[in-house]
Amino acid sequence: MAGGMSAAELIEHYKILEARFDHEAKTYDVRYGPPSGSRPGNPLVSWLRDEHLALLRGLLKPGALVLDIGCGTGEEALRLAQEGYSVLGIDVSPGMVWQAQAKLAGYGLRRGAQFRVLAAGRLANLDERGPFQGAYASLGTLNTEPDLPGVAEGLHALLEPGAPFVATVMNRHCLFERLYGLHRLKPGDVLPRPATWAEGRAGASDVIAPVRFYSPREFAAPFAEHFTVERVLAFPLWFPPVHLHAIYRERADRYRRRLAVERRMRAWPGFRAWGDHFLMILRHRG
Repeated sequence: MAGGMSAAELIEHYKILEARFDHEAKTYDVRYGPPSGSRPGNPLVSWLRDEHLALLRGLLKPGALVLDIGCGTGEEALRLAQEGYSVLGIDVSPGMVWQAQAKLAGYGLRRGAQFRVLAAGRLANLDERGPFQGAYASLGTLNTEPDLPGVAEGLHALLEPGAPFVATVMNRHCLFERLYGLHRLKPGDVLPRPATWAEGRAGASDVIAPVRFYSPREFAAPFAEHFTVERVLAFPLWFPPVHLHAIYRERADRYRRRLAVERRMRAWPGFRAWGDHFLMILRHRG
């Protein structure tokens, strides 16, 4: 049993994820990639990716072999590969993986990034055994993964001792969302954030799929045998949650002027568990 699911339920869950994200793969970058020319993209998602990549660069050694779990269309993996890292990206969606592979030439890459179709909970089936010097799962990838213990065991077998694993996870509680609701005199008008499986927004997108939300403590529990929690950050804290990206688009300059406050306060005890997502740095004990 994985996360309370039978083997048949687990297979069905992965099939649903595959179908939902395959359906969005061709237009995913248009809607959520970096704004460019006539492509609207999503500036809030782009900012979050930039912040995430900056943090990864501070944790990973130059040229490190890195595992990207839930790589989507490969945006972060390709940018790291351009900087000299070797990145292997996996995703449950063949359509997303195809899009990532198709972008290699556009990034001027012949090597440095590879992509495979594989669910995060099935890391034990990965042919490439590493060892990897780091891994990450960004922007709510693991909120749709039904087998977190399988992810933990897979990473334990693939990562070097001491390697970082960085997970950005959709949070059970969001301070900005609650304050925004009170400001509009609609305190109940918030995104449902269930602790059990339900259909909802998956990750930093409008894709509807089976999803569940975690507190930092709940998420860390399946990893406790092999990983130590090193740091937790609200991600973001004072910027709008992803589903309210229109607010950011209208006032991006105003929010960017608050960037120093955002970066300082998101690590504070009492605030770090109140972001739209939380970013958790776990260290492999080996």
